[in-house]
Amino acid sequence: MKNRAFTLVELLVVLAVLSMTAGVVLPSAAVMTRKNRLDDFVHHTSVLCREAFEKAVFAGQLYRIVRTSGDQLEVQFYENQRWIPSNDLWLRPLAIPDKMRLNWPENGWQVLPEGYCESPMLRFYDENSHETVFAEIRACDARLVRKSDSIR
Repeated sequence: MKNRAFTLVELLVVLAVLSMTAGVVLPSAAVMTRKNRLDDFVHHTSVLCREAFEKAVFAGQLYRIVRTSGDQLEVQFYENQRWIPSNDLWLRPLAIPDKMRLNWPENGWQVLPEGYCESPMLRFYDENSHETVFAEIRACDARLVRKSDSIR
């Protein structure tokens, strides 16, 4: 009866092939993870804008989203001649993730009760991946429209 076993050379060839495959796949997976992080932040900002837009229209009040000193986007509504932070379930503050930069309007982003909103150009930047996404808020429904991506 013959011995059935792998030789040392066969095992080394298999390990070499696996190492080369891992060398190709792992860097690609890391890039995808970083890209998903930026895409998630853009998406969550988009959802917050749409929710504030809809709330302003349905409640008939002026709403805005401001950037707080704690690096959060906070939704506020105007009542009794002052801005009040929203405590609505859907309008909770959105934390800006670490190593992520967002150019947000200095005076906040406002939505009128009639359904009109400002349309600033926003710049989302991930310091880890050095990726930038430019987006604009549409005035008709407060959706973020992706303008361009650039990787440096």
